[in-house]
Amino acid sequence: MKSKCTIAVFAALLSVTFSFAQRIHCPVTCPFEPGEQVYVFGNDVKLRAEPNTESKVLELLKIGEWVKIIEMTDSSWPYNGYDSPFYKVEYNDMTGYILGGLLSLEKKTVDGTNYFFAYSKEGDKTLLNIRSMYFGRLFKKKIPLDNSFISIETYSDRGIEHLDGIIYIDYHANHDGEENGGIYVFAFEGALIAYELSQFNDEDASYYSEKFVFPDEEGGLPEKIIFKKEKGYDCLGPEDEWLYTNVETWKLSWDRGTLVPNFREKPTN
Repeated sequence: MKSKCTIAVFAALLSVTFSFAQRIHCPVTCPFEPGEQVYVFGNDVKLRAEPNTESKVLELLKIGEWVKIIEMTDSSWPYNGYDSPFYKVEYNDMTGYILGGLLSLEKKTVDGTNYFFAYSKEGDKTLLNIRSMYFGRLFKKKIPLDNSFISIETYSDRGIEHLDGIIYIDYHANHDGEENGGIYVFAFEGALIAYELSQFNDEDASYYSEKFVFPDEEGGLPEKIIFKKEKGYDCLGPEDEWLYTNVETWKLSWDRGTLVPNFREKPTN
């Protein structure tokens, strides 16, 4: 009874409208598949005649150009903190090789702007790098990840004025207790502003959930983003089972690049 109750409550908290049919990405060990159309993440990326950094350069590719994956090779090269494989690819009428770390995990479009994604590593920290071209200008954003297994979803402005749209980085937990919330990345005039929200449970005994409720969702408010933080503890007493829940709610406004007030600050009396 205890386990069923906790699972039901936790499942209800996670009943958001994101699609879990999205592709799950991870560094290096989630390779591109033969036949995939993959977009270039770097700029002036070298298409080489052989899978090594000394071979002839056949062409320089711009960010956002695409190639077709033929196969992943056995050759690799250290790049951005990872041992990145070379891929054999087709580009126009040519066949060549590109380092995997220079290819975007996928392409997402928000309000007419294309966004490209790649992993990097600094020390023990995994980062998601995002690039876009906004009115001819290159924008870059590095976002630290608490969990490197992710999928990427996009949304419109969700009913918020002066917001181009939203990129949602969805964590996919692979181990007990691993972070499985996500990161909302707000797109505004080329800039990207990230807000990480947590969700996890502890051996079916407790849970912690943070979520945004947007104006276009049930329970949403016009021109407001509701931030809801909820904690729950499932306990067995001497006679019966009981569930303790604590909820904290903030009403936030999008002020041309910032959510106000700062919902990460502790309230003062």
